[in-house]
Amino acid sequence: MVINDLKTICPQCRGVGRTAGIRNLGISQINLAGVCNRCGGRGFLLTELGQDLLDLLRPFVEEMIAEAAPPPPQPKQDEEEE
Repeated sequence: MVINDLKTICPQCRGVGRTAGIRNLGISQINLAGVCNRCGGRGFLLTELGQDLLDLLRPFVEEMIAEAAPPPPQPKQDEEEE
C-alpha cells in the first residue's frame, strides 16, 4: 500500500488548498476566505480506502490523546466558607 492508495490530489485546487473564486449554481463568486471548498484547504481528498483506514484508527488515536492530556483543573474551594 502506498500513500496514493489513500488520497488523491483535489481536482478543484490542484493540490494547493486555495482557490480564488467559487462557481455556485453557474454564478462565479469571489472566495474571500480563499480556502478550497471541495477539500477544505487540505489539497487532497481521501479515497474510500483512506476513509476506511481513518475510521478504523480514529478511536485508538482519540484514546491515546485522552490518556496523554492533563486532567482538567479542579475548581478551588474557599476555606473561609467552612
